[in-house]
Amino acid sequence: MPTGFPLVGSEDVRPVADTGNLQYGPVAPTESSASLGTHGKKMLQVPLFMQSLDDATEETNDALEALKALAYEGEPHEVAQNFRQQGNECYRSKSWRDAVEYYTKALATKCTVDEINEACYANRAACNLELQNYRRASLDCAEALKINPRNVKAWYRSARACLALDKIQEAYDCVQRGLAVDASNVALKALASQVANREKVIAASQSARQERDRISNAKSTALRKALEMRNIKSRMDSSGSPNLPEDATVLLENPLDPSSTLHFPVLLLYPLHLESDFIKSLPEDTKLHSQLAEVLSPSNLPPWDVNHEYRYPEIEVLVERKKSDIHPKSTLSKVGRDVTTKRILSESKLELVNGMLTIFVVPKARLAEFVSEWKQQNPS
Repeated sequence: MPTGFPLVGSEDVRPVADTGNLQYGPVAPTESSASLGTHGKKMLQVPLFMQSLDDATEETNDALEALKALAYEGEPHEVAQNFRQQGNECYRSKSWRDAVEYYTKALATKCTVDEINEACYANRAACNLELQNYRRASLDCAEALKINPRNVKAWYRSARACLALDKIQEAYDCVQRGLAVDASNVALKALASQVANREKVIAASQSARQERDRISNAKSTALRKALEMRNIKSRMDSSGSPNLPEDATVLLENPLDPSSTLHFPVLLLYPLHLESDFIKSLPEDTKLHSQLAEVLSPSNLPPWDVNHEYRYPEIEVLVERKKSDIHPKSTLSKVGRDVTTKRILSESKLELVNGMLTIFVVPKARLAEFVSEWKQQNPS
């Protein structure tokens, strides 16, 4: 057997008693061996006793390279056993990634000793569990179990990996197969309880999600029927959409009743001043002019209207029908004083774009100016 690598006992893995988290892994060092004094730390700088490349110094590099070469001398099973034991040392010091590397090197020797290969796969699975590489852990357990289907530790680790991936049936199957080998195994029994509890949590979550989806679909269906009943057309247009609140959308007063009152978000545009305003929710039976009388009352004019051009009723309210499949050309129409939001949308064949009604507001004295500019931007 090659020299220069610390060895451990022949027992790789044993149950670790922990009332909160039962698990299997290479045996942890005792407190006395885990705590190193000054002499121990100096010994770690000697290549013969190094446990990490971080312990190397410039003076020890040559000797270290020589010892590395020794690691690959000997029969495949001797080299594999050496790497296996190095992996165990790294596991005990919680150097999971280093341990994985050593176990991988051991397996790469292609030794023909099943006991060594089985232990390396099972122990690498333990490291991958600690690293939360659950799929790799599951694959390593599968390889160990191909060699020895009675490896209880591999069944346990495979069950833990499946549980972490929410593969409940697979986790349950691994637990049952492990208990078939060792019916009194405490860790497996505890894990079986965890699997059962997680299954309940997942089932409850799926049920809640299905109910949310059902209600959401019912609301969408009711809203679609409500628009159809009122002969209101709607379409989505991603070009030039203003930045508005996420909840700016058409709503039914009773989300599941198509005959209940519809509420529309309204975007007020003041094109001659490049300003805008927003009404989050306007009931369909509300007269638009009545709402504007409040928004643009003489005592409530916007600060940018320094000349008081927009005080109600000295304004004109217009809607635009954009050129589309149902409109051969763009048009402008005035909104009468007694016209409700519902009538604007249903009788004028105005489309509800992006779930929102858009209104132009201009001073009466400047209506011709606005219409002229609009025609230039929307030629026939």
